[in-house]
Amino acid sequence: MSNYAYVATRARSRRSRLLPAEAYNQLLNLEHAEIARYIQDLEYRREIDRYGSTLSGADLIETALVDNLAKDVGDFLSFSKGKLRDILHVYAEKYRVDNLKNIIRGINQNMDKTNLERLVCPINDSDKDLYNKLYDSKTVEDVIASLEGTAYFNPLKKALESRNSDSLQPLEDALDLIYYRNLVSNQPSGGADVEVYRNFIHLKVDIANIKTLLRMRHRGISAHNELLINGGSISIDLLSSTQSLDDLLTSLEGTKYFELLEPHLQKDSVDLNSCVHSLDEHMANKTKRFSYLYPLSVLPVLDYLLKKEREVYNLRAIIRGKQAGLSNEIIEELVVV
Repeated sequence: MSNYAYVATRARSRRSRLLPAEAYNQLLNLEHAEIARYIQDLEYRREIDRYGSTLSGADLIETALVDNLAKDVGDFLSFSKGKLRDILHVYAEKYRVDNLKNIIRGINQNMDKTNLERLVCPINDSDKDLYNKLYDSKTVEDVIASLEGTAYFNPLKKALESRNSDSLQPLEDALDLIYYRNLVSNQPSGGADVEVYRNFIHLKVDIANIKTLLRMRHRGISAHNELLINGGSISIDLLSSTQSLDDLLTSLEGTKYFELLEPHLQKDSVDLNSCVHSLDEHMANKTKRFSYLYPLSVLPVLDYLLKKEREVYNLRAIIRGKQAGLSNEIIEELVVV
């Protein structure tokens, strides 16, 4: 039996302790050591204390952020029971896919184990064991070979063999397809609590498909429709028939997505970053609304995790931007609030 009320209460409690939007302007004017002390007084004390004797500056903060996010995901998996836990277990595959992407990118850039660990958030001990094996890889091919016996091996091997360049995009696309197909095919049956989760999945799949087409159509690619995912509210046939960004925008007329994208897809000005930002903002707002309308569902947890991911992303953008010597104005453009 699912324990929605208990887990939703934990999610709302943690959500109340996230950084308010106005805090990011304050952080822009602090040095790394001051930022570390600031977040230590929030939810990151355990991680700052744990790594403070061996790391400092941006490395300390980034490691603490990634570790704390992994702990949060693991906590909610352990808090949950029944159908709720099953749903979260499938959703949490997102973090494993992101971890594998980061490892593949890192190995491709000849990163050492220490730097790779700062990019990865293992959810449990079995993840840690797998990633420790992957850190020793010398090439991307070694990473994929080490994944033999997992659900990732065959799709990645096929993508590696069929790619026409050294680009990692086909490998990342293969990982995304694994995640989304698993998400769509493992929807539980049930009442209102499950129905709102289905709506969330439709939204997530729609946005993933639109992002894929934005990337491809902007580069003049009209093929590779196998990268589109069934399970959204927008017809795959309709989306795959588009040949350009104009076609894509036309296919979305009458939907909220048209309103979100149209200002950024003008004939004389195409801004894909703003498109992605608008889609992500829409996802966050809809998830928040779902969480309030359906408090006894998985949505309060998903709403919290999306907000937590955003907080970690923003803090990493600030510390790495400062480390790179970027101006506050440029860093502000990277921060999503």
